[in-house]
Amino acid sequence: MTKNRRDINSLSQTELDDYIHALGILRARSAADPDDPTGYDFQAALHNDMFVGPCEHGSDLFLPWHRSHLYHFEKLLQESDPPRTADVTLPYWDWLHPEAAGKFPPAFALPGLAAERNDVATDLPPDTLQIVTQETDQGAFGGYPAAHPGGDYGRLELGPHNYMHGVFIGGDMGDPSTAAQDAIYFSFHTFIDLLWAEWQRRNGAPPVTSPDHDLRGFLSQAKHKVADFADTVALGYEYEYTERLKKAFAVPVPAPVERSLLATRPLSLVAAPDFATQMREASRAQFGLVAAPKEGREVVVRLDELKIPLTGSYLLHAYVHPGDVPFRADDAEFADRYGVGYAVLWRAHAGPADGGHDDGGHEHGAGHDGGGRQPHPHHPSSCTVRFDVTAVLAESPADLGTQVLTLQYSPAPTATGQPESPPELVQEVALKDVMMEVYG
Repeated sequence: MTKNRRDINSLSQTELDDYIHALGILRARSAADPDDPTGYDFQAALHNDMFVGPCEHGSDLFLPWHRSHLYHFEKLLQESDPPRTADVTLPYWDWLHPEAAGKFPPAFALPGLAAERNDVATDLPPDTLQIVTQETDQGAFGGYPAAHPGGDYGRLELGPHNYMHGVFIGGDMGDPSTAAQDAIYFSFHTFIDLLWAEWQRRNGAPPVTSPDHDLRGFLSQAKHKVADFADTVALGYEYEYTERLKKAFAVPVPAPVERSLLATRPLSLVAAPDFATQMREASRAQFGLVAAPKEGREVVVRLDELKIPLTGSYLLHAYVHPGDVPFRADDAEFADRYGVGYAVLWRAHAGPADGGHDDGGHEHGAGHDGGGRQPHPHHPSSCTVRFDVTAVLAESPADLGTQVLTLQYSPAPTATGQPESPPELVQEVALKDVMMEVYG
């Protein structure tokens, strides 16, 4: 029988109590035996610990891995104390919409769900709905297969997902090595899963990429391949939408746009010194745009091999504006007119190797040390970032060759939301090239 996952704000007190009760049973198992695979700590370690999992980031494995994690965790909750817990499902937190009062749903202040977090008022990511309802390319939405020429991270992860972890929620969620210790992780990622399910529904459920790839950490489970997690109904659950979600998603699906790459041009810094020095000294760097083929219909700026930081997380905002217009990021009118997007570089585990895919298929052994194995990488070591600058250029009367791209660095706040500027973090802001792609 298919079960419904519901908004945590829609649960009755009994349903919420049963969910917290099931979580408490799993936590008690971990208190008795930290290596109990049915305990909360082990389940959190599947995400957090490089020797046990960890989760997948920066590829097309991101969404199916987390769907798998939620699925198997939910089964443990349901089996923890039946019949009381038999119908427990993971409640989602709708962070597309602000709460009526406060920053988080009230349930996350209750014993069993409460944790130290960033309580400072923070804007929600501005582009979540646009990504889900307007992005029709599967790779651009959810991530690309390993070594794909299109890139690595999908827009949902590199923008809203990373922003929520590193900027909005904070606390344990701000660090990939502790994120799942906070129970809000499961409701946060259940909403990520809802957004993927909605995208699949809107776009005709295209076949998943990398269908035969094993999902690390789950090889002992009957369901452990990407293809096993392509369809929520086949997994026995679906999402019950609130009225405001129904309204938000009630927009037409745009027709896929076929395009061809006409030209790729390297962009150079407008002035000395080098990129790293400009970032350290001014927290921003400027690149000059160049002339493009006249038949071009779309212009995209591409950042190649932008380093994933190890010492913290940061935001990179991008603006395209005429070279004679002073940069004023604190000016709302400037930001609205010339902003072309953002990326959030969520800190990575300091582990070996590069790339999110791992074909070793290793499973967890006794303890969390992996029996002497080398840990899996949690994130790729670098990523590709694209900003579509077509709309901003169309609004500007200036010639393309007189426009500049400004990249602005902003460190993420502390776990409790306080501003900080760690000197070691800005030193990690590095990239290989900045390119301009022109499509027809």
